[in-house]
Amino acid sequence: MTNSRPPRAGLRLDHLWAIFALSVIGGFISLAPTAPNDFWWHLKAGEIVASSGIPTTNLFAWTLPANHPYTYQSWLGEWLFYSLFRIGGLPMTIFARNMLGAAAFALVAWESRLRSDSWRLGALAAMLAAAMTINNLNARTQNWSWLPFMATLMILSGYAAGRVRPRWLIALPLLMVFWVNAHGAFVLGLLVAGAYVVGETLRRLLHQPRALGWAQLRWLYVAVAGMVVATLVNPLGVGVFGYVGNLLGDQAIQGLINEWQPPDPSTLAGGMFFIGVLVLLASFALARRRPTITDVLLACGLAWQAFTGARSVVWFGLAAMPLVAQSLALPRIVFSTAGPLSPRKGGGSTANLLPALLLIAVVVVLQPWLKPLLPLPAPYQAIFTDLPGAPQLFSADTPVAAVDELRANPCPGPIFNEMGYGSYMAWALYPAAQSFIDPRVEMYPLQLWHDYAAISRGQDALPYLDRYEVACVLLDRGLQSGLAVTLDDSALWVRSFRAGTSEIWRRR
Repeated sequence: MTNSRPPRAGLRLDHLWAIFALSVIGGFISLAPTAPNDFWWHLKAGEIVASSGIPTTNLFAWTLPANHPYTYQSWLGEWLFYSLFRIGGLPMTIFARNMLGAAAFALVAWESRLRSDSWRLGALAAMLAAAMTINNLNARTQNWSWLPFMATLMILSGYAAGRVRPRWLIALPLLMVFWVNAHGAFVLGLLVAGAYVVGETLRRLLHQPRALGWAQLRWLYVAVAGMVVATLVNPLGVGVFGYVGNLLGDQAIQGLINEWQPPDPSTLAGGMFFIGVLVLLASFALARRRPTITDVLLACGLAWQAFTGARSVVWFGLAAMPLVAQSLALPRIVFSTAGPLSPRKGGGSTANLLPALLLIAVVVVLQPWLKPLLPLPAPYQAIFTDLPGAPQLFSADTPVAAVDELRANPCPGPIFNEMGYGSYMAWALYPAAQSFIDPRVEMYPLQLWHDYAAISRGQDALPYLDRYEVACVLLDRGLQSGLAVTLDDSALWVRSFRAGTSEIWRRR
């Protein structure tokens, strides 16, 4: 008679690998500063939504009429950020970004574990996905898309693999109702769903092993049709697709904004994306568990999106790295002379609990309320602006001191500003003052962007400033050095304030 002991309770070493990876990712997200570009104007829009409903016009810029139409498609994400701000101030909004990011990559690890039976491969997949996202961690409404994307992916992959019962498919339209109002990336949920509909239908027609039956496919078709209908539950109705289409085809966005252009392999995030693509191709070629038609469609569709715009790399990483884990995993059934054997699972140990708790504690102390108490290196602290009530949260290029100066000594006329500064101006100066331009790129005509770029370079800057009757300039000397030199050399302008790279110039 053979003695057999039950597995020991506690954490296994492979659990510890996953906790280590997620702690590193969570810690890095918590350390990342938030640049001004996309955060502040969204927060102001959320305030307006909370106080008077969803706005429909320009509001923040003087270069366009006040009634110029603008679509605040992410109104729910903006309202959520502002609601968190009202509860716990700016630290609470950044804490939400930190937790949304950590949860999204935890789901990557979990999905990878489900596909591979290995938490170690789950840890690897999460780390690879996070490495591709290091330039896409700003606090902005896109954060509210991370969890709906992963939840949609996991429900569909679980259903195709037989892990998820049909009743869970009802969650897909419900997720879409939230997603379509929180951020424009909701269209990726339809892309993922479409890959599963086409891929699983082809698998059935080709009589592939473990393909879904027609009865199961009908439930899938109904759920995806429900997702499409759910996209209409938004203030624009079917017009939301026109908004997204116009956004993707906008010449100013495609030509001027780096994150809408193809990823650059010379940058760290771009390099990690290309490494991720090579890892995916190698894992497919050497796969111990072959990818399905659906897996290939999903990876190719999201890779195509990522190759056209660095902004979409995050979605490729979240979806494709679990496929890498699946491909690298051992077969689910290992045969021996005695018959099929299940993969061995090591017993847990309570000794692993202490390092796990220490890793989690590191992430906890890096949250906005505790991080300022840590003796972090001076060069790291120098990358942040000194914002009362929110130390070590927002990057040093947030023009806090300069905008405070404009509030104390208002400009007597129109202000020309650096684009990212326009976002903070919307939060801190509106409605007392408005900006020349801000990160709502699709709202402005292409000619205005050309004029902005020429002024920033210092190319005929003085005639342009005269034409627009600009009274004050709020510039970033690092990003607009040409303009700074032009104003230095002009007798018509005087610098009245400087803090860091921010400068205020006033017409004499």
